[in-house]
Amino acid sequence: MKIAQISTNTITVPPKDYGGTQRDVHYLTEELVRRGHEVILFAKKGSTSNASQTFEYPSNNRKEQLDFIIKNLPEDVDFIHDHYGIVAKANPPIPTIRNSHSKGVAGVQIPIYVSKTILKKYGKNKGFYVHNGIRVEDYQFRKNKDDYLLFIGRMIEQKGVHLAIKVAKKTGKKLIIAGPLNDRKYFNSKIKPHLNHKIRYVGSVGGSKKQELLSGASCVLFTSTWDEPFGLVLIEALASGTPVLGFKKGAVPEVLKGLPQLLCSNTNEMASKIRNSKKLPSAHKCRRYVRARFSDIVMTDNFLKLYQKIIKRKKYKLIKHSLWNKRKAKAKNEIEELY
Repeated sequence: MKIAQISTNTITVPPKDYGGTQRDVHYLTEELVRRGHEVILFAKKGSTSNASQTFEYPSNNRKEQLDFIIKNLPEDVDFIHDHYGIVAKANPPIPTIRNSHSKGVAGVQIPIYVSKTILKKYGKNKGFYVHNGIRVEDYQFRKNKDDYLLFIGRMIEQKGVHLAIKVAKKTGKKLIIAGPLNDRKYFNSKIKPHLNHKIRYVGSVGGSKKQELLSGASCVLFTSTWDEPFGLVLIEALASGTPVLGFKKGAVPEVLKGLPQLLCSNTNEMASKIRNSKKLPSAHKCRRYVRARFSDIVMTDNFLKLYQKIIKRKKYKLIKHSLWNKRKAKAKNEIEELY
């Protein structure tokens, strides 16, 4: 099958540090190629992959990006998997899905969400869902842990960094805070005053540093207070053999469904479970859980089934006045003028 993967123009594929959407695109692309499919990837400049062709966006202008995709997309593409949105909204006469990695999307042929929770709440059950997946072997595994808690995520209030600090203080444990500083006002008022030798902020992390932190922690704290669409850190921690405690918000109960002992209602319950850590799942059980439910292999299996299901529906007809065809005609005229 010939499949086009459309990434964003914000972060490279794969991302060097933070970038959940782009990591999904990377894992899916590589696994599809490994299975013998031909993949054409459109992504930010500096991206690398084993795709048959990787096209880098020439500008930050969305209209120019769409024109660029139309000009370079092979005529015989079987399926378009759009993680960005600019292609799906142009209504191409090719089976196309719009993969939303956050909230609801409108004006596209078929929306895909990263959890059943988000499909129901924001998608009104219109479309499908496929869970995120990661390559388990990419995550360093440690059975024996160091004596510190870990928060990893963006420094914004919705991620509940201040609540992770509260849990650490309740338990008397060391806490390492890692992630990009997106809200300086929040950081200066709710986080910085609490930093000391036991509560440390180490900035944004990626690569081997992130691996070391995830695999070495005794527990990861997932203290988001908003409706998380999925929560990639949940499965990254578990793949590293590290239990992760999360609030019952958004898709967290869905992702941790098979490990209900990791779900918490508040900071008191989270602190209590840390103090009784022997009741938490073992390192090996955590890793097995991800391999069985959230690996790149499982994710790719589910997407391929979805691709075939959509192609078989044969509901895709050429839309005479679609944005796609207007752009296509414009691109064709430009090419003819060159020659």
